[in-house]
Amino acid sequence: MEARGLNREAELLSFCRREGFPLEGGCHVLCAVSGGTDSMMLLHLLWRWSKEGRIRLTAATFDHRLRPESAGDVDFVRHWCQAHEIPCEAGSGDVAGFAQKQNMTLEEAGRTLRYRFLEDCRAAVGADYIATAHNADDNAETLLLHLLRGSGLKGLGGIPPRRGHIIRPLLALSRSEIEAYCREYHLPHREDESNRDIAYTRNYLRHQVLPLLREKNPNLTAALTRTAESLRLDEVFFARETARIADALLQREGEGISVSASRLAALEPALGLRLVQEMAERIAPGTVLPWQQRRALLALAAEDDSSGKIFLTNRLQGRRIYDMLILSPPSPEGQSFSPVQLGPGENCELPELGLTVSCREALCPPDAGRDRSVFYLRPPEEGQLLVRPRQAGDCIRLTGRPTKTLKKLFQEARIPSERRDAIPVLVLEGAVAAVAGFGVSTDWSALPGNGAWQIKLTKKQ
Repeated sequence: MEARGLNREAELLSFCRREGFPLEGGCHVLCAVSGGTDSMMLLHLLWRWSKEGRIRLTAATFDHRLRPESAGDVDFVRHWCQAHEIPCEAGSGDVAGFAQKQNMTLEEAGRTLRYRFLEDCRAAVGADYIATAHNADDNAETLLLHLLRGSGLKGLGGIPPRRGHIIRPLLALSRSEIEAYCREYHLPHREDESNRDIAYTRNYLRHQVLPLLREKNPNLTAALTRTAESLRLDEVFFARETARIADALLQREGEGISVSASRLAALEPALGLRLVQEMAERIAPGTVLPWQQRRALLALAAEDDSSGKIFLTNRLQGRRIYDMLILSPPSPEGQSFSPVQLGPGENCELPELGLTVSCREALCPPDAGRDRSVFYLRPPEEGQLLVRPRQAGDCIRLTGRPTKTLKKLFQEARIPSERRDAIPVLVLEGAVAAVAGFGVSTDWSALPGNGAWQIKLTKKQ
């Protein structure tokens, strides 16, 4: 092997030891292999280490059934493994069908089925770890993808070197270094033509955006790798600090979780935002509160008013009672109806009100606004429509009128207080977009002739 090859392998061993990868001592590693350059290098490297007695090795390859030649990729991997006496597990899945059924993108569906298969294989063969071939360039692309989506620290930390049973030994190497390794060892590989399709956002970044950025900084991958690692370390620190504060401040409150509003408001916002997310997680594991809802909870804790209510994702609710902020599942008493979420092509029931809410894509007509039970809203950049009762701080600016709180709006309309919580409020991206019986916010009004979300409230027969 050339000197560069020896240095590259020494760097990989150093990286694996630093990240705590147990790629020595005879542990059993399941290597995920697609047949591409990256995974063939990983398979070859792990095979060499297995021959040296460092590890035990099994390969696993998965057919996504998205290309006519994908079955040939699986055969290629199996034959290479057979020639090198590597046990190989093979599987396949209807990714396109799964994506349609679960309303996922092909990328999301492929990742879900692929990792499900890998975990099943790991359990079946008794492997300790699953090794994937993600590299430094993949990490750079992932950081930019999450930046486009507006992710927080967790997303901007990129691909973690280790997540549970999954380890990524090649994260320290660039794609060009991996290609150089494959040339040194004359490793064959299979090309996936879909990797050049810039209709996929990752491929667009890889082939269109990153080359332009590298004109300004030829060492862009290394720079983004450092950035991701720095942000990942920050995320680890904040997660530990949040857990420490949560253990000190959070209290069980029936089925909910409570915290002193004044102590929550006194925290640095970065910690306060994480603490309310931790509260939601403890009530309903897996719940992710949108940014706007977390900000609204902090605002509720900081208000002089000692009462208020906010409806949250997963039908959770936040209540301010004197100095206590309580997150809990919905309670039936005093609540006019349960919030619902929907997108285009969907219908939802509001059984407490005897209403059906429908959402569909349509062109905004010239007479939009005449029927106060049908709304034409500008499509949001992201997220679904939330239909809920009013909550503290809600406000709206109707055409020809100044911005007003819903409390003031309902008072002026002389709506009895006991009926106000039964008026549906339509929310997009955390802002009030329309109020049943009153109309659409000027910020969310669709223009006549433009595409819109048509929201219709219909009385059940």
